[in-house]
Amino acid sequence: MQKAQKIYLSQYESEDIHLSAYNFTLPQELIATFPTYPKENAKLLVYQNGNVIHTTFAYLFNFIPKNYLIVLNNTKVLKARFFARKIQYTNNFTTSYNDKEQEFLYHKPLSNNRHLVQIRGKTQLFDSFILTTKIHYIIIQILHIHKNGFKEVCFFNLSDIPSPHRILQYNPLNNQEVLNILEQYGMIPLPPYIKRKTMQQDEIDYQSIFATAQGSIAAPTASLHFSKSMFSYLQDHYHHVFVTLHIGAGTFQPVSTQNILEHTMHTESCWIPKESAQCINETQHILCIGTTAMRSVEWFVQTQQTSGENNIFLNPYNPPKKVTALLTNFHLPKSSLIMLVSSMIGRQETLRIYNEAIQKQYKFYSYGDGMLILL
Repeated sequence: MQKAQKIYLSQYESEDIHLSAYNFTLPQELIATFPTYPKENAKLLVYQNGNVIHTTFAYLFNFIPKNYLIVLNNTKVLKARFFARKIQYTNNFTTSYNDKEQEFLYHKPLSNNRHLVQIRGKTQLFDSFILTTKIHYIIIQILHIHKNGFKEVCFFNLSDIPSPHRILQYNPLNNQEVLNILEQYGMIPLPPYIKRKTMQQDEIDYQSIFATAQGSIAAPTASLHFSKSMFSYLQDHYHHVFVTLHIGAGTFQPVSTQNILEHTMHTESCWIPKESAQCINETQHILCIGTTAMRSVEWFVQTQQTSGENNIFLNPYNPPKKVTALLTNFHLPKSSLIMLVSSMIGRQETLRIYNEAIQKQYKFYSYGDGMLILL
């Protein structure tokens, strides 16, 4: 299988290196803003041996052989989006608050009291913000600004209101306290291409039914297709294991280098339980539910690490060494994810399938339809 794959990919290596070769035109109306109900009615494109079959998720298991190990990512999406008002100081250090709120996107903890966030709007070092809730008043202070614009912040109780240019030393909220605040007062962070406000229903729709490990700011979207009954069938009829990869904002960032091999891949925290690692090593046929599960498996296989920062970049020049099947949604042009799909079946085949999906009015991206690839 691997030898045949390498021969196939070598036919197109001169073109595969160019970013522009992964572009395609997607009509705006094909970007899904809501999921399909019931989930079994979502469209499913099945690709096997160069052939394409159009069906729905209700028939997914008709195409998956019973001897396949199914790997799922159990990460859980944080309510990472919230709003806070900047604190203003006068010359005598009295305070007031801006009327206009600024948007925060929480990313991950860096230590027990430092956290990585993005903040929309102008900010500078040591700016402080107040998050007002019915029973809490939380202060957020910027402690460091990274070159990429990300901020390191600390969360405090109101009793610890900071003065300008002074880092507080008293009673910062720990990681679990911050996560509790997000859970109570944050919102699900829908992807930027979904041009609508977050609704309460998104707390259900933008979360897989097997999500248990808090830490992502985006959903492993192929997992969203599973209803309770479909997941129950999977559990009863297939050998399956879980991995954890916490998805960060980098998943939405397009590749910007014209030579794709010069792209610096974003990193995401990844854990492979011992039992999962053993099953992956011992199994010949592996189906990954989503690109994050596939990146987890291939990162483990290629590095032999079971925990750490995963920065694997799968593309036609770095094809999978273990994964033989993938369930995935349809991805953005020029993204690392469309290159991942190309690593399995080649760039030209990927674009051919995408064009056919567009002609058949498939819905794209997080709430869209799906594709099953069987090598």
